[in-house]
Order: sequence, then C-alpha cells, then structure tokens
Amino acid sequence: MNIGRDYVSSEQTNTIKDIYGYEITVDEIQWVCKQHDLGDIKKIYGVLGGKNNVPILVETNKGKYVLRYVTYAASKERINDIEDIILCLNKASLPAVNAIKDRLGENYTFTNNRMVQVYPFINGVKFKFRPEQIKANAKVLKEFHNALKLYKPDPLPDNPISLTEEYLQKRLCRLYKNKESISESSLSRINSLYSTIINHWREADKNNLEETIIHCDWHPWNLLYHEDGSVACILDMDHVQPGNRIYDVAYFIYWILKFNSDKQKRQIYMEMFLDGYGRLTPEEERILPLEVSKIALNIIIKDVLKAEKELKETEPLIQYLLSHIGKGFLH
Repeated sequence: MNIGRDYVSSEQTNTIKDIYGYEITVDEIQWVCKQHDLGDIKKIYGVLGGKNNVPILVETNKGKYVLRYVTYAASKERINDIEDIILCLNKASLPAVNAIKDRLGENYTFTNNRMVQVYPFINGVKFKFRPEQIKANAKVLKEFHNALKLYKPDPLPDNPISLTEEYLQKRLCRLYKNKESISESSLSRINSLYSTIINHWREADKNNLEETIIHCDWHPWNLLYHEDGSVACILDMDHVQPGNRIYDVAYFIYWILKFNSDKQKRQIYMEMFLDGYGRLTPEEERILPLEVSKIALNIIIKDVLKAEKELKETEPLIQYLLSHIGKGFLH
C-alpha cells in the first residue's frame, strides 16, 4: 500500500492517468474525498512512486491522504481480509495502517468501475542500508510472522506467489514462447540455472520449514522508517498469503545481495538482518541460499523484456549461492 512515498509531481493538476492510460479527473478525486469524509481539497500533489496501483497524494483541510486506485484483480472479500490482517498486526503493536472507510462503512469505494481505497499519508524515511534500519526491519518481520501464525486467510489472492517447480516452469515456457525478445545463448543459460536450482530443490530437506502468513514482497523499500531507523509503517500488503516464513527472509536477503557488490558489506548486512530476525531452524538455514536462488531466478524470468538485463546482473549471484562457499554463507 503506497501510503507514504515520494510523489512524482508537486504541481496542482487537472488530470492524472492510471497505469493503463485512463484519466482520473479532479472531479473524480473530489467525489472520492467526499465519500470518505476527508474534507475539502486544498491540493492534489500527484502520483506517488511505486510500480503497482495508482496512489494519489492529496491534501484537504483535515490532513494529507493517499487515494489508492487498485489496478490488480482483487475481490471485495480479499480486500476486507487484508484489512482484517492489518487489524491483527495492530493488535500486536505492529505499524500497519487500515484503510479509511467510506460513508457506508466499506473499506473501498468504486468510481468509473475502479476500486479506490483511502489511507492517511504516512511521512517516513526510505531505506538507505543503515544498520538501524536493517535490524529494525528484521525484528518487525519476525513479529509479523509470529502475530499471524494462527491467522487463516479467506480468500487467498487470485494469483498467489509460490515459487514451485510448476510455477517457475510456466514462466520459463513463457520466455521460450517469446524467444524473439531474448538470445538463444541467454535462454540456454537461464535454462541451465533453472535445471540446477530445481534439481537442488528436489533433493533439499523441506521438513521443519515453519509456516505462517507471509508478506510475499518484503523488500527493504516496502517499509517506511523513522529517523532513528525504527519502522514507521509496513507497506504493500496485497500479496499476503500462507507460506514458509523463510521466503520473506530470503526475499529481503536477495535485495541486500543484489544492491551490494562489496562482499564484506553483504556479509555484515546479512548477519545484521539474521541476528535481528532470530533463530531459524537448521532446515531453514540449509535451504536459505537455495530459496534466495529461486527468488533470483524468478526475477530473471518474470519479465521477458528485462530477462537479458536481469540475467547479466543476477547470474553471478545465483552461481555464488549454488557454490560450496555460497551454500555456507550463513556460517
């Protein structure tokens, strides 16, 4: 949920477009504000950063708010379930923000066949690889997993993320169907990475991988931070679903590795994060490098047009993680 990011434009605007090019007019924005009793608009800042949905920052006489135009397939039941999950996090004193209900008590409103949710604007600091942020992120993730361990979501997301062999194979097949967009050499290298990872995964001991509700998009920039490094707000809850908690741990570590080429810094940041998260089972420790490898492979193959670039950047990381040294990076 993009409720506190940098905005694209600070100028008053008459028309904003969603990711499909459809216009969102000032009149429409005013109507949404009225449905949620946000007060009179003083300024429309523009679209906040973020790849998904269309979050528009507005200021009224009552404060600043984010109007979040939902652009993915989501049922009303799924939206309500996510709001219930956020309530569970709040009960555990975790920083997540519920949507502001409309006049009918709903967590959303519809305008021009588009679902819109409204959130208070959260002012926070972005992730900057500060030790305090890394430690705080890990601590909050552990508390997130513990708080939701007994929660039973209903319904699940329409497109649950699960990096199974079948899921990765379908994405790989899509690359081959669009092979005019990628060289034969790159396809061969990707296929080799896929085969190696899947073979290792089949042989891995997957017992005692603790299950809970996972965030499924726990990268460092999906949280906002206070100046002291503590977490101000957990963002983007769209993909929460049941899963192995090691996935969220591995997902964060993937981004730490991807954006730090310095081996010493990588090790320091990983140790900070894992110390902050706390005890993993022996099985989780052993499978973690392989889980990071699967995530890295998925990043390569999820977008046909970016596959060449991602392969060039990520292939050395996967090779390292699958090596004898990489498999023991926790130790």
